[in-house]
Amino acid sequence: MAAAAAGGGAGWRVAPGRAPALMLAAAAAALGFLRISALDVKTPEELFVENGTEARLPCTFSSSEVISSLASISWSFQPEGATTPISFFYYSQGNAFPTKDTPLKNRISWTGDLNKKDASVSIANVQFRDNGTYFCDVKNPPDIVVKPGEMRLRVVQRVIVSAVDVKTPEELFVENGTEARLPCTFSSSEVISCATSVSWSVQPEGATTPISFFYYSQGNAFPGKEAPFKNRISWAGDLNKKDASVTIANVQFRDNGTYFCDVKNPPDIVVKPGEIRLRVVQRDNLPAFPTGMVVAIAIGVTLVVLLLVAVIVCVVRKKNSKKHYSGDPDIDARLGM
Repeated sequence: MAAAAAGGGAGWRVAPGRAPALMLAAAAAALGFLRISALDVKTPEELFVENGTEARLPCTFSSSEVISSLASISWSFQPEGATTPISFFYYSQGNAFPTKDTPLKNRISWTGDLNKKDASVSIANVQFRDNGTYFCDVKNPPDIVVKPGEMRLRVVQRVIVSAVDVKTPEELFVENGTEARLPCTFSSSEVISCATSVSWSVQPEGATTPISFFYYSQGNAFPGKEAPFKNRISWAGDLNKKDASVTIANVQFRDNGTYFCDVKNPPDIVVKPGEIRLRVVQRDNLPAFPTGMVVAIAIGVTLVVLLLVAVIVCVVRKKNSKKHYSGDPDIDARLGM
């Protein structure tokens, strides 16, 4: 060391083998051990949406850092055939800034939640011109995105789904202790397939929500084991004949309520399930005729009686007119009277 100093310098000489290690140590000290981690952004690769509907573009992320006021979201869009993306949405500090000069003007809304690491947005009234690639870019300093989420949006023609028409009687009277057949038929424009299914539920009197108690699919019946009808429900329908009826054995007063028959025959769907009001009555007190039939019979009988009265009145008047007639017999004979 003394020789080195005497030889013309007050500095230290570093052994050549140790120079790289010391340089790395100095660099680490200068940077303060700065660590930059990467955000991981996830989006579906492809998203199919019907035109005219609302499309939610899902985007989630993970970050090792706590979400702060510096976190921000940027969305951009590269239309089909274009070479560069167009920025159309920015979110920061609880405020959304949709771009006004893009094809998505007035149709973009924020549907995410940064606290839940959700950076999703929605596009209202999706059009075919919205087809393209969408990019979701998240910043949460000091974490940065290595690669934005990338999603291909495919807008398809909207499919008009027809409805299954389900028919059931409005009301059904059944004696307690007997078997009740709950009739349910349906019509559908689609061929009955293995995807066709039937669901039955009941809303007991006084209850506010229905309870599912039976499901039928692919030739198999699945009666609910915990329902009030345990071991009393059986399938009585035939899907090929568009019959979805079931039966309840040993009907009890507690079975009173409203029953719903729901049929699915994809792509046809039920707009409104069939509804039956089941009324369990005391044995031997079953009404002879339904109320509607009784009213119809009463109206029919009344009309018949009125018609008979009218005929009788006409006959009597005709006889009386002949009895008091005093015309010329010769003229009457010529006229056929």
